[in-house]
Amino acid sequence: MASNVVLSTQEYKVVGTRPIRHDGTDKVTGRAQYSADIQLPGLLHGKVLRSPHAHARIKSIDATRALALPGVKAVVTSADLPQPSGLVSDLGEGLVTNNPKFLSNNFLAEHKVLYKGHALAAVAATDPHIAEEALSLIDVDYEVLPPVLNVLDAMGDDAPILHE
Repeated sequence: MASNVVLSTQEYKVVGTRPIRHDGTDKVTGRAQYSADIQLPGLLHGKVLRSPHAHARIKSIDATRALALPGVKAVVTSADLPQPSGLVSDLGEGLVTNNPKFLSNNFLAEHKVLYKGHALAAVAATDPHIAEEALSLIDVDYEVLPPVLNVLDAMGDDAPILHE
């Protein structure tokens, strides 16, 4: 049977006390400043448009309406990035396992989205709310394809091809 053991009879200055929180008033009144509250000159806020589909061909991405929104400074899609070929002859020695074509397409999808949440476009704007609104103005035309949801389906003869 366990008994209570007193390890020390010393009075502590901090342990077991309620120290005054000098920042408490600012926090509870909303006056405290956090890093997200800082607006530096020229600061831009970014948001990423992600696919709602697990597997789809991207027919087109039109960012015209998003770019016309006041406060939007840039919209980037895979069309704005250099696309490596992915051919073994172009990779160079030692890069076969880290194919830059696949890495680039995972950054911003080029022709197909391969999973739900795959990034399609990025927006830079003067305000996070403007950036969020700009995402809703980007028009993406998809051809939804059947997804592969488990390993057994992926091994089937009729499994969809992800990488042509």
